[in-house]
Amino acid sequence: MLGSETLWERVAGCLHGLLIGDAMGWPVEGWTAAQIATEFGRLDRMVAAPSHRWRPIGLHSDDGQQALAVLDAICADPEQPERPFAELMVKLRDAAPQRAGRFGLHRGAGRNFRHTVRSMQAMGFEDPHAHATPSAGNAAAMRVAPVALWWRDVPAKLTRRVVQRSAVTHSDLRGITGALALALAIEQALVPKPPPVLTHRFSETIARAETRAAEQLGRSPDTRFSQLVTALVDQRRYAYHLEDVLAGIAERARTIGGAAHEVEATSGFAGSSVLTALAIADFSTSVEEAIVTAVNLGGDTDTIAAMAGALAGARFGFSAIPTRGLDDLCATGSLVERIEKVVALETGECRPDLVTLETRWDDQCVDRPLT
Repeated sequence: MLGSETLWERVAGCLHGLLIGDAMGWPVEGWTAAQIATEFGRLDRMVAAPSHRWRPIGLHSDDGQQALAVLDAICADPEQPERPFAELMVKLRDAAPQRAGRFGLHRGAGRNFRHTVRSMQAMGFEDPHAHATPSAGNAAAMRVAPVALWWRDVPAKLTRRVVQRSAVTHSDLRGITGALALALAIEQALVPKPPPVLTHRFSETIARAETRAAEQLGRSPDTRFSQLVTALVDQRRYAYHLEDVLAGIAERARTIGGAAHEVEATSGFAGSSVLTALAIADFSTSVEEAIVTAVNLGGDTDTIAAMAGALAGARFGFSAIPTRGLDDLCATGSLVERIEKVVALETGECRPDLVTLETRWDDQCVDRPLT
């Protein structure tokens, strides 16, 4: 068990690693690795988003927004965080007009998420799970870190909470199990000497969690995601280069994972990108290495870097994050109370509230010509 100071280090490292990965990866989301290399060489710093709408360096996207919303919802009501999470999603939508590239205060939210929020607006919050879409994407995983941090010492409850929280937006068990895989990896990192990420014990844990998730949701078993994890763990035993592992992830996502279209290791499909984030964290020896590696692979750069950054941050701690990353991150200095609440498992409204924080950050997003 971690002491309070070390636990603070790991919680702060996880949350900041997530936001830094998101902020560094967002400007090149959807780019290929070749395009990133041509433009930046090796992208190892935060840059402004090269789009028709200027965004400041270091601003996180929907990945970080939704992770912070999950955290605030848990603090508000740990027993039933799904409702305050749903309410907060709608508040963020209603707090600003819809503009190009944004959905209220939500930045970069995808089509399925926008559909879910609109459904919440129209139908209310009596059943937070009534608005989920049949998505096997990685959005449930990108925001799962606070769940892992809060229920860090009770694995059985952690699994139930991840499933409940993921089912607010996802009905496909592959997307839900992707969130379970990242959450359980973060939970196993919160020990004095974290083991490697990809072990047979880990794959067995995911298989059991996947079965419990299906039972909890009243679904027929679907073992495709755990099969992908098992195959990844088996390959990792003999692979010395991340590139070889990534090729295997892409191939198996198409054949075992049941992807609905042609996917790569860096696609938004949970059966590829979540495993890519796990592999990156397993190969990396620092938070910076994990984030920079994820960003330069191209594809769904912000989400993969957020997931890899969260896991690496939990493994190596806040003090291992480079000062430059913290200096450039817009959210640095805004999370102290939230970190302390998670460490102490203290309930109550977080201050400043997330709508106030996001409004403050959103005010920095002004029309400005790129030079």
